Amino acid sequence: MDSQSDQSEVSATADDTNQVANEAEGHDAIEDNSQNIIIELTPFQWRVLVTSTSLLVLTVAVGIGIWVESGSSHWRSDPEDFRKFGAEVLTFFRQHDVNDDGALDLTEFEPLAHVLIDVNVSITYDLPVDPDDSVVTVGAHFQPIDLDSMQSVANKNYDLANPDLLPLTALRLWTKPAVELKNFATKYFSLFLSKSNAAIGVPYHITPFSFQPEDEMYDMKYTMLSSNRYHPPRVTGDLIVLHNLLAMFHSSPFINSRFAPQGSLACLRAFNDEWLDISIRIHAEFQLQRPPRQPFWFTPAQFKGRLVISKDLSEIKYFRLYVPSNRRLNVDMEWLKNDPDHTMDVDIGYMKQMELRLTAASRPATYEGYDLRTSLKPETEPYDARLQDIKWTNEVQVDVCERAMELVFYPFKSVTNASFLNLFL
Repeated sequence: MDSQSDQSEVSATADDTNQVANEAEGHDAIEDNSQNIIIELTPFQWRVLVTSTSLLVLTVAVGIGIWVESGSSHWRSDPEDFRKFGAEVLTFFRQHDVNDDGALDLTEFEPLAHVLIDVNVSITYDLPVDPDDSVVTVGAHFQPIDLDSMQSVANKNYDLANPDLLPLTALRLWTKPAVELKNFATKYFSLFLSKSNAAIGVPYHITPFSFQPEDEMYDMKYTMLSSNRYHPPRVTGDLIVLHNLLAMFHSSPFINSRFAPQGSLACLRAFNDEWLDISIRIHAEFQLQRPPRQPFWFTPAQFKGRLVISKDLSEIKYFRLYVPSNRRLNVDMEWLKNDPDHTMDVDIGYMKQMELRLTAASRPATYEGYDLRTSLKPETEPYDARLQDIKWTNEVQVDVCERAMELVFYPFKSVTNASFLNLFL
């Protein structure tokens, strides 16, 4: 046995030596020819190279340098790994290794994959205001959720130190809006106008809905988006405006919710020669957590809104976007549990106020030599008084628009209810 082992070791050593020699010869050949090779990469190729390198570094960190102690589910890094990869790579890996077992399974890798796929995503989006624009100040009004309205809290006897309620930590800490006042150019509110001159009382899309093929079961399967995410997907064009508005509440808004109803609608309620009155309904949600904590989703029942804007986009008299609070419960919450099956806890609750509204009617961005683009105007006038002087040429009631948008989100509600007895009499 010893002789066979020695022979195997000698053979392996010889193979390794030959491989190193061959690699060395190849390396020399590359060095000899390197002076005659010029590599030019386009910006797109550089971006692909950087992304591929990042994935390679992550793969190496996952594949080597991590080892599991005997008899323990926790891992620790070999000192050599710190020398090779650095603390930043290992810390990044550990943030996503939720169960601390030294490996990323598909569930743990999925949130990271969304970031890598959308590698160019920006956390903030600029909406510049030009000197010749008109500007409005939007104020965010926020009262945190009533924890007593949640069944999870009630079932744990209000012991928020209970480990089962740790996922609620981010919810408890969310006590005020991320941005209380923010200026917008009035032109950006074109987001809420119809691109196809929709008729009065007819809903139109603000944000595109998820892909919805005709087959009902296929639709149910493929319109659901993953819950195992932390970072909002990249937005472009007019949707940047909606992202910035919702980001006044929290820094991680998802302008399309994961499950139906999804997306946003608007509906022209009234108009005259100068003004448009638009009803709005939005279904969006917020992600409150960051790795290594499991995702926590905060989904208001809906955002209801109204916008009164001039046809040339130069003036806004009224804008309000809010979560209705006239019902006992108006927020859905879901969070992934840290268990092998990655099950989800669900709860519902009530919040009194989650609202955006103008502090005053629009004003010029510059006036008599003063630059007002960054000047935040506090709310100083009665809010509903701004609309008293407007006379509409054509209009429908608010509930007509609201009902029409509801039927787009919930098509089954268009079915007329019939009395059971009338069907047989």
